[in-house]
Amino acid sequence: MKDFLSFLDLDPAELSSLVDQGLHIKNFPDDYKTTLSNRYIGLLFFLPSTRTRLSFERAIEKMGGLSQYYAAQDLQLKNGESLSDTASVLSQYLDAIVIRKYDMNTYGQGREDLITFCENASVPVINALDCKEHPCQVLADLITLKERWQKSLHKKTVLLTWGYSRRQKSLGVPHSWLLGASSLGMKLRVAHPKEFDLDPSYVEKAQDVARQTGATLEFSNNLDEACEGVDCIYVKNWKSLTMGSEQERQYKESIRENWRVDDACFEKANLDAVYMDCLPSIAGEEATESVRKGQQSIILEQAHNRIYANQSILSRSLGRQASIGIRHAS
Repeated sequence: MKDFLSFLDLDPAELSSLVDQGLHIKNFPDDYKTTLSNRYIGLLFFLPSTRTRLSFERAIEKMGGLSQYYAAQDLQLKNGESLSDTASVLSQYLDAIVIRKYDMNTYGQGREDLITFCENASVPVINALDCKEHPCQVLADLITLKERWQKSLHKKTVLLTWGYSRRQKSLGVPHSWLLGASSLGMKLRVAHPKEFDLDPSYVEKAQDVARQTGATLEFSNNLDEACEGVDCIYVKNWKSLTMGSEQERQYKESIRENWRVDDACFEKANLDAVYMDCLPSIAGEEATESVRKGQQSIILEQAHNRIYANQSILSRSLGRQASIGIRHAS
């Protein structure tokens, strides 16, 4: 019975196994159709969700389990019941809990709340996005790229770039990408405007892991230069850790034209480079529509693979992993 909160809790072999497990589930779904038989899993979300919620519901159903979605405002949390009591009580009814909790105004509060919840839950807890990490999303991203590139993950270069958005968004995806890429020995380039540096503690942790695995981590404040020779351009907005909301809004408006992925970015990338975007994104903000809907875009594959990533996570958390490598897809 294992929580799934962070890639920091996995060694490189465990993360690689989760990626392979996701691909195995995709190729041989019948091997997993009873994995969650008689299991009841709750989805506790403090913020709205499309892909994470629906892909977990579908993943659970495909493995023979039952799920139910709870918006926090529909529970007694709205009337002041504590997270610790909520975790303890939900554990009496459920076999696992998927939780999304973050606060855009107070960086770190979502992670503290997640830890409090885990400490009081007696069933596995899965992090469906907090203010610091989004391991479910990035596991699906890694599955998508491994499926496309076969065994060449460590030979390709991924550019993760900040992109303009009117909304403030969590740093969960970039932090999990730092940890995931470093763990798997990948080449990751991160581009962002000044004042949008990632959490130094995550950069340091990723660099420590990279020294052990041979991963390459690079950072740039110039999107045009960062696109040179990459095999994947992944756009993601995230909030500044140094500016207040109004200051950030004004600064973003002043740089928006320089931080949008467009066709010119792909002219600098390698010929067969792909475009990724974890969504949601507004047309014309983080990327142009010609990129989002172009031949290089694999955003729908990326969204679809959320199902298999979630199935892999649930199999691990509930202790019913099927062995990998017995059969191979034709």
